[in-house]
Amino acid sequence: MDHQGLSCESEDGHSEGSEKDASEEVENITSNSPKKPTTQKSKSLFSVSVVNSYGVSDINSFGEGKLPKLNSHSIIAVEWDSETKKQYYEELEPESFEKHDSMLQPQKKKTAVALEECIGLFTTMETLGEHDPWYCPNCKKHQQATKKFDLWYLPPILVVHLKRFSYNRYWRDKLDTIVNFPIRNLDMSEFVCDPEAGPCVYDLIAVSNHYGGMGGGHYTAYAKNKIDQKWYYFDDSSVSIASEDQIVTKAAYVLFYQRRDSQITTSREEKEEKEEEEGKEEEEPEEEDVCEDFMDTN
Repeated sequence: MDHQGLSCESEDGHSEGSEKDASEEVENITSNSPKKPTTQKSKSLFSVSVVNSYGVSDINSFGEGKLPKLNSHSIIAVEWDSETKKQYYEELEPESFEKHDSMLQPQKKKTAVALEECIGLFTTMETLGEHDPWYCPNCKKHQQATKKFDLWYLPPILVVHLKRFSYNRYWRDKLDTIVNFPIRNLDMSEFVCDPEAGPCVYDLIAVSNHYGGMGGGHYTAYAKNKIDQKWYYFDDSSVSIASEDQIVTKAAYVLFYQRRDSQITTSREEKEEKEEEEGKEEEEPEEEDVCEDFMDTN
């Protein structure tokens, strides 16, 4: 016996089977209709950040609605997403701009500074930064003040410590700038405030060198022998003769100078000591002769 599909009619005259078919059609139409695109955050083409002079340390990034403070020494790096760069960045486009006449002029890059320039900057008035305020005892508040170093008088042995390591709130760097320092005739008279100060002319007698970076390094030295007046290079237990043209390098860290008048005084004192020793040696045989004569009389 064949079975036929039966449907039970509802009171309003519609069958349950027809309602089920209609619901299936609605679901089918809904599934085939195009979906509304979902809102997604667009991917950044590149990121901008402030880095150190070597470009290896991310100091601060440009966030949304937040810009870091920049100064004349700030270095900005742009890092592209590799796939995005291939799609949107045109390699030749940056070179298609019209160059200004000022860019065609040769720029002289200063690769070295003189020791006198460093000392001049050391004695120049400096305004403290906003993150390094000075506490005023009068108004009882922190103020952005100024500071200045002056040299009233100088010692017979002058030690100059070069600033080879730069520190700030974000990073530390090793400074490899060559400082041209004189081996002879360093005249410090213009930097001394005492009007009654005598001659302030110095000669170099030793240099301490630092090789390496912030994580570690190695120290060597150049020194002048006061007896033979020759320069020697000291590297741990190794000592070798050096020439004056080897001394000024970017590794120079601490400089040792001797004042001219102190060299004369030292030479005079050494001469007097030597004469006294020679005089004692000449007197000793006479005492021996007296002793011998005394013993002969007995």
